[in-house]
Amino acid sequence: MPLNRIDYTQYINYLIIGYAFVLPLSRAGIVLFSLLLFLGWCLEGKWEKKIILLKKSKVLIALSLFLLFNCLSLLWSDTFVQACQYVTKYWYFLPLIVIFTSIKQEMLSKVLSAFILGMFVSEVLAYGVFFQWWHINRATVANPTPFMHHIEYSVFLAFTALLLLARIFYTKEKRKRILYAIFFTTISGNLFLTAGRTGQLAFLLGLFVVTWLHIKNRFKASIVFIGLVSLLFSSAYYFSQTFHHRIDLAKTNCEKILLKGNYCTSWGARAGAWVVSKEMIKDNILLGEGLEDNMVRYRSLIDTEFTDMKCIKGLQHMHNQYLQILTQTGMIGLFLFLMIFYYIARLQIQDKEYQTIQYVYLSVILFAGISEVILHRQFSMALFALIVGLLLAQERIENEISISE
Repeated sequence: MPLNRIDYTQYINYLIIGYAFVLPLSRAGIVLFSLLLFLGWCLEGKWEKKIILLKKSKVLIALSLFLLFNCLSLLWSDTFVQACQYVTKYWYFLPLIVIFTSIKQEMLSKVLSAFILGMFVSEVLAYGVFFQWWHINRATVANPTPFMHHIEYSVFLAFTALLLLARIFYTKEKRKRILYAIFFTTISGNLFLTAGRTGQLAFLLGLFVVTWLHIKNRFKASIVFIGLVSLLFSSAYYFSQTFHHRIDLAKTNCEKILLKGNYCTSWGARAGAWVVSKEMIKDNILLGEGLEDNMVRYRSLIDTEFTDMKCIKGLQHMHNQYLQILTQTGMIGLFLFLMIFYYIARLQIQDKEYQTIQYVYLSVILFAGISEVILHRQFSMALFALIVGLLLAQERIENEISISE
């Protein structure tokens, strides 16, 4: 078949489904499908339409400006090679533009279902590790996270559980409701078996968003929210040794920080990063220290001014998305980063399911950024590309329909 007669758009849509499925399961799969999607997108053509769409998207303009400023910051970086490596990791956002411009309307729900199916497979494997049926990578009974870091996995679980809960609210077919309810229960259980407190707390915030979006009576919404939170968190505390241990550990960590000034704990390291970074921000508030240079300065400050924090000198990053960006690229970088999410929140989406995805994803990912540099991790960047790509595509499709009507 001649190349100019191949329906590249159709193949791209099948690749997007594959990308969504492997996303929670395989680093190599993310790389392979990202490359194939970009290759197909280049061969697809239709450049005039694509350029118009890309130029009109305020989300993509904000994202481009943020990435451009990161590249510009290389000019004042003393660790140029490492900083270049830091920037190149942002290529995982590429599938976003492919999904936005090329996905067909009938494929949107299939892509979401493929992602949920991928999470189901991941969940089954995680439960298998927990019950010691098999061993996968470094996953353990105490922390059954087969393919990614436990913080990332907890965020994936929280988002998927909330997506399923939303489907329970708006799906009319009883059989599907029961199926979603079962999956919501098992995936919530999986969430509280992991050591990822970030996802658990993000789930709490997202739970509030879902109930308030789907229950118009605010009193009833509050009752449902309180009931779900009480049931899930009390059950987790009494039945999950991992969750119980992590809650008790958090209390101990806080007591050590407040009463003894001891930062040699998980939460202490995060608090210590805030304390040290105050000096960095004060000296370079507008442009920051530079990519990777922020951690060089961080270690230097510990050696010279915060010698009682030597135990947290080995941090690879600030364990906070906003603090990381602020110390790297200053207030300008942080402003551009936050503008990305401002414009995502401003997307004019009429479909109730995608409205819910819009606000749930924002609440989960923005909260997760408080305790982790979540959007500089491969799996989370790929999830950003998938979900934001679908949201932009949904808005595009709704506008195309309204124009045609």
